[in-house]
Amino acid sequence: MPYNLKSKKMKKLYFLSLLLGSAIGFAQTNVGITGNVGGVYINEIHYDNASTDVGEFIEVAGPAGTDLSTYTLTLYNGSNNTSYATIALTGSIPNEANGVGAVSFDATGIQNGAPDAIALSKTGTGSTNVQYLSYEGVMTAPAVDGPAMGLNSVDIIAMETSTTPIGYSLEYDETSMAWIVITDDTPGLFAQGPVLSTKTFDAIAGLSLYPNPVTGNVLNITSAANLDMNVAVFDIVGKQVINTKVINNTLNVSSLNAGVYIVKVTEDGKTATRKLVVR
Repeated sequence: MPYNLKSKKMKKLYFLSLLLGSAIGFAQTNVGITGNVGGVYINEIHYDNASTDVGEFIEVAGPAGTDLSTYTLTLYNGSNNTSYATIALTGSIPNEANGVGAVSFDATGIQNGAPDAIALSKTGTGSTNVQYLSYEGVMTAPAVDGPAMGLNSVDIIAMETSTTPIGYSLEYDETSMAWIVITDDTPGLFAQGPVLSTKTFDAIAGLSLYPNPVTGNVLNITSAANLDMNVAVFDIVGKQVINTKVINNTLNVSSLNAGVYIVKVTEDGKTATRKLVVR
C-alpha cells in the first residue's frame, strides 16, 4: 500500500549509522547514496549487459543479524515515475566482515534505465526513511506511488549499457562514498573499504556465478576468457561436496541441499572464490 506521506529535503546520513533521528510527524526522507534505512542500504546492482541480460540482481548490505523480512525493494519506471515490481526481502544479513555483511536478491526483468530507479524501504513504526536511487539519470518527477511516493530520486551516476560485459556490476564504494563500475560482480559478498574489506579483485577477469541464489539444478559460471574451469564447492564447515571440471559454463548443483557454500574456481592457473546460496 503506498504511503501517504510528504517529502522532505534529503538528509545525508553516514555509512552504517545505526542511530536514526526521530521522524518529524510522518514525513519521509530519501537518505540518498550515503544513507541507510535502519542500517541497511543498497550496495550492488546489475541490470544491463551485452546481448540478453543475465544474472540481474540487487544486493543490500548492513549490520550482521539484521532481519530483512520487514524490508522491500521497489522498482520504478522512469517513463511515468510509477512502481512496476516489488521484491520482498527475506532472511538475515550474515557476518562477513567485522559485524557486517550483504545479501543478494534476484532482479530478473529489472528495467535498463534512462532513467529507472530502485527504492529500499522498511515497514514498521517509525520507519519513514527510504533509499530511492536512480540510474542513468534523475527521475523527471517525484514518485507517484509506493514507498517512495512524493520523493525525488538521487542518481548514482555510474551506469551499465547494452555493451557492458557479462560479469560486470555497479557497486557502492564506502571509501569514496560513490557508486563505481566493477569488472568482477560479487552478489552476496560484502567487501568494501580499507577496514571492512574481505574481497580482493582476483585474476579471473569477469568471473560471474548466476543465478545466485540458485533455486534449480544448474549454476552458470562464466568469465571473460570462458576457458574450461576446475570447480570445487565447500559447505560452511569446510567439507568439499563437489569437485569437477566445468565445460560449457554449467555446473550441476542438484546434489546440494539448501544452504550457503563456498565455490572455488580455477581457470588457466588462476583461482577465485565466491559465496553461493542454494534455496
